[in-house]
Amino acid sequence: HIILRLHKHVLILIGQLIPFAILDYLPYLLPRLGEFLAQTTPAATIDFVATFSFENPWVAFIVGMYWLFVWMGAFGTFTNHFLDQWIVTNERVIAINQKSFWDREVSSLFLHRIQNVETDVEGFFHTLFHFGTLSVESAGAELNRIRITGLPNPDQVRNRILQEVARHEKEKLAAVRL
Repeated sequence: HIILRLHKHVLILIGQLIPFAILDYLPYLLPRLGEFLAQTTPAATIDFVATFSFENPWVAFIVGMYWLFVWMGAFGTFTNHFLDQWIVTNERVIAINQKSFWDREVSSLFLHRIQNVETDVEGFFHTLFHFGTLSVESAGAELNRIRITGLPNPDQVRNRILQEVARHEKEKLAAVRL
């Protein structure tokens, strides 16, 4: 049974999309660049205002292609944010890390092997907006660790995972006594 399904904090997505918003605005400066070049170049043989105008079909084509790539990058960032998720079930903790469109890494730790759960909230904005890093370590022959960065309310998630670990241990002890 799925107990928690977690994603990164929405402020992380907004911070990742701000550069795309700036890049989206840049082509609107082209007509001003044409006006500036027309004013600073005396007796120019090129009509800079018409050359850098959106009415020029080549400028419209190049700007359209530019916006296509900017929006593809923004959509890729949104997709990566949306598909990165962590799932806590009654048996294990599953971390799904979407690296690119076609590359994903899935890790899982069984609850009965979890040895340590740590949270790290550092910085002004992290404290103000309640997001941070959660680290889950397991016991066993080799040390396994899942790090979840940008998680909203990591302390509550840590407490919930520890509750599930305790419940799982209690069920295991009850089964041994029978």
